[in-house]
Amino acid sequence: MVLRMLFFLLALMPLNAQLQASWLDSFANYFRKSAPATPPTIKVLIVHDRPGVVVEVKGKYKIYDPHSGSHISTRYVGKRKFIQAVRDGIKWGEEFPGVHQLLIVPDEKETTSVVDGIEYKGLIYVYDIGGAISVVNQIPIEEYLSSILIAQYRQPLPEELLNAIAIAARTAAYYRSDSPKSEYWSVDGRQVGYYGYAAARQTNAMEKAIRDTRYMVMSHAAPNEDRIRPFSAEWKQPSQNKGMEFSQISLQEAENMADNGAHAAQILARAFPGVKIELIHYASDQ
Repeated sequence: MVLRMLFFLLALMPLNAQLQASWLDSFANYFRKSAPATPPTIKVLIVHDRPGVVVEVKGKYKIYDPHSGSHISTRYVGKRKFIQAVRDGIKWGEEFPGVHQLLIVPDEKETTSVVDGIEYKGLIYVYDIGGAISVVNQIPIEEYLSSILIAQYRQPLPEELLNAIAIAARTAAYYRSDSPKSEYWSVDGRQVGYYGYAAARQTNAMEKAIRDTRYMVMSHAAPNEDRIRPFSAEWKQPSQNKGMEFSQISLQEAENMADNGAHAAQILARAFPGVKIELIHYASDQ
């Protein structure tokens, strides 16, 4: 209730209101204790229907069969080999008979994987589907946002607009994670501009916005319901993509609002009328 009242007041606040601390600092500091203990993740398709691909793991890792959940082996040194489907399973330098799915789990924080020349952190799933190889990277949503947004928004933009962009992108990411396109992955990396770990390591104003709005999402209000309902929020112009909800204002209009003193909550209230901003919660926190 306090959260909803706070954002209601923020949305109504005059654009030229002077605050001793920004709306974002006040909100984040008050609710920081509510942040999820375990970062939520998203599965990104990075290789699709290929005869094979070079996969390198830089560091210690474990291998599982995600279909059965069984542990296959633990490796203490890195490995770089071509991975492909063979007659009775998957071959990655060595053969894994009867295994048509592999899960590569880094065993150290510094361990990264290189797939088709691009470096990734997080979990790597390899699937043999009809004799073709597909690869999926599972990472925390906050790291995913860093990769797709830093590459997309390099030009200088007002801080509050970047905050609004980060919240909208996180809203779409949570929705796609909860409503995946397939049993194996939530988003296609080629379509969202996912460039792996290297892009996420860069530092700019967009990275600060992602960090400052951590776990903040928009939610559809539902009568007598406290459940957070993220949606596929998009700033682009309407297209044939069904299921997406597009902003009612352009990025240029949002930038003008920010230049005139509007904060992120006010920009989002204009862009996506009728939604509220929430700090995401999970069962493990309640």
